[in-house]
Amino acid sequence: MFLEILNMLGAAGTIVMGCIGLFFPKRAAVIVGLEPNTTAGRSEFRASFGGLFIGLGVVPLLSMEPIAFAVAGAAWALTAIGRVVSIFADQASSPTNWGGVGFELAFAVLLLVGAPTAALLALV
Repeated sequence: MFLEILNMLGAAGTIVMGCIGLFFPKRAAVIVGLEPNTTAGRSEFRASFGGLFIGLGVVPLLSMEPIAFAVAGAAWALTAIGRVVSIFADQASSPTNWGGVGFELAFAVLLLVGAPTAALLALV
């Protein structure tokens, strides 16, 4: 039961991050260090940092299926991996980027502990 609560916290936190992107794109921009200066830029924040993240959190909570939590956790983990690649490939090492890696890995862990890990392993 404790691990399921951690999974649900990870999904809920993903929804919160999505709500920031959807309803407060300028705040989301500050968090990620980008500037949505055009209407298209704000639309991108609302879609990519908003709707996508809300869906990534809502589906596991509605279904309560371990594989749904696993997909969300894998998405966060792969985001962290992408950031690490950027840190080295783009010479983008900074406290902000390393903090982002930690933040993303924390969400990945919350979403992957317990049954979601078993669901991922069952696929291979």
